[in-house]
Amino acid sequence: MRHYLYLILFLLVTISCKREKGSEFIHGVKKNEYAQNFHINSEAEEILIHSANKITHFPKGFKINRCIITNTSSSAYIDILGEFNTIVGVSSPNYFYNSKISEGIKSGSILDIGNDANLNYEKIIKLKPDIIITSQNANHEKILNQLAKQGIKVLYVEEFNEQHPLGKMEYLKLFGYLFNQNARADSIYNNIKKNYYELKNKTQNISYRPTVFTNIMYGDSWYMAGGKSFIAQIFRDAGGKYLWEDVAKTGTIPLSFEEVFIKAKNANYWIGASNFKDKREIENSNLYYKQFKAYKNNDVYAFNNKENSNLANDYYEMGNIFADKILADVIKVLHPELLPNYSLTYLKKIE
Repeated sequence: MRHYLYLILFLLVTISCKREKGSEFIHGVKKNEYAQNFHINSEAEEILIHSANKITHFPKGFKINRCIITNTSSSAYIDILGEFNTIVGVSSPNYFYNSKISEGIKSGSILDIGNDANLNYEKIIKLKPDIIITSQNANHEKILNQLAKQGIKVLYVEEFNEQHPLGKMEYLKLFGYLFNQNARADSIYNNIKKNYYELKNKTQNISYRPTVFTNIMYGDSWYMAGGKSFIAQIFRDAGGKYLWEDVAKTGTIPLSFEEVFIKAKNANYWIGASNFKDKREIENSNLYYKQFKAYKNNDVYAFNNKENSNLANDYYEMGNIFADKILADVIKVLHPELLPNYSLTYLKKIE
């Protein structure tokens, strides 16, 4: 009997040792709920972050004091975790909505280290960053590889490839781990997730689901979001019927104008119509847009309610985190009676 008790105790200790204290590591892997394009492995001597099909190695106890970012979304995750002061360099500063970036550029606390076409190797070396957080760009790869050889960590983050709005938001956990802000990241994550599902539950028993389509023509093609994309998920959770929800694709589907018009000409709402400011801009872009019922009924919306003078859009920054506000926006448009006291955050009616 004692032998079995010792065996059970040994198994319990062994299992507990495979879970790192205060974390969600199971057998060395940190589990995600929604995000599919990153995961974190904890090994004996190091942490491996798999993100955007790249692997970055970190020694245990790695601390970020100085970072460079080349993608606007990273500024939001870092800022909301209270670590904005670690940002010492950015590329294409005019692309950022966060006013702290432009203020940092003016004061000199943040340096402009390049743009989409090129990064300034000498400036980056002088800044002595611990890490560069970026997304894949063929123009940057040569310099990033050189910087990695100098001991600078390079982490690729591409939250925009996630299929679920809460998957984008879950990147908070990745940044929380990077900046030793796990508790804060988990708290924000749990609160937004709770709000999201409370909002979603408001639409589950509705009888009327208005039809929706999205995007616009680019050149000769209308790139319609697939039925497994994050925006299609938003439309479903908001109580809408997305007209391309049965197309099992996560990315966009290139369609002709005629293909879109045949299916969407009588749709109730057109949500996500680029960044048009008014209906005159829509007409100047393509006169045929006027033929859609949603256009005629003034039911066209764009995610550009929070843009600055450089047309930088917070939808692509804090909007990645506040999935609950984006869902609330779409519910307010499709079923305003469900949120009578709510005002739109990211969506704007095009009039």
